[in-house]
Amino acid sequence: MRRSQEAELMDAEDISEADLAQTYREIRKVHRWVGNTGAVFHRLRKESKRIEVGGRRPRVLDIGCGQGALLVEIHEKLGLEVVGVDLKPAPPDAPVQIYCGDAVADPLPEAEIAICLATAHHLSEEQLEEMIRNVARSCRRLILLDMVRHPVPHMLFRLFIAPFLKHINAVDGAISIRRSFTAAEMRAIVDRALDGKTASQVKSVKHTVSPLWIRQVVDIDWQARTT
Repeated sequence: MRRSQEAELMDAEDISEADLAQTYREIRKVHRWVGNTGAVFHRLRKESKRIEVGGRRPRVLDIGCGQGALLVEIHEKLGLEVVGVDLKPAPPDAPVQIYCGDAVADPLPEAEIAICLATAHHLSEEQLEEMIRNVARSCRRLILLDMVRHPVPHMLFRLFIAPFLKHINAVDGAISIRRSFTAAEMRAIVDRALDGKTASQVKSVKHTVSPLWIRQVVDIDWQARTT
């Protein structure tokens, strides 16, 4: 399956605020159904028990946070400090602090942990490399979760999930899988990004792929934050 460059419907400039909000709400449900939210929470729970910074709970930065729903859940369930960044401006009534910016090139808020859920497939290989390097400048750890470009999850989505979604997410979900990186591509991107080009020393890198290629998770732990 060749990587697609199709634009997703939710990225259209003429999408209404109401449709966008509904789209984000449904995406949140899908991530919960397929276990993506649980996979992120599992890692955050382990991290929150492991470190305390200056007597306070760790801060989590969500890259590509949308309207902040996942950050609200993280704050309420884990008691962690949260902040988000997204290319789209936050709605006026956003429940958490969200900066509008480009995580590839713009300075990011400092945090102990950065998470990036289903955003990597929106980037080129070069952009994803730069985003990883950029995260290293302000965060000690990155948990990146994305889909895997493979016929099996593409078929499963179209058969068992898309029929229950609104049109935008039914179309965009399939496009997202086709735009994603294969497991081999993702690992090569991470290796290039960390090949002596970040100021922080890498403590560990883990890249896991779930059964049926439902998701892949890259977990990078840097020795110390860059300055």
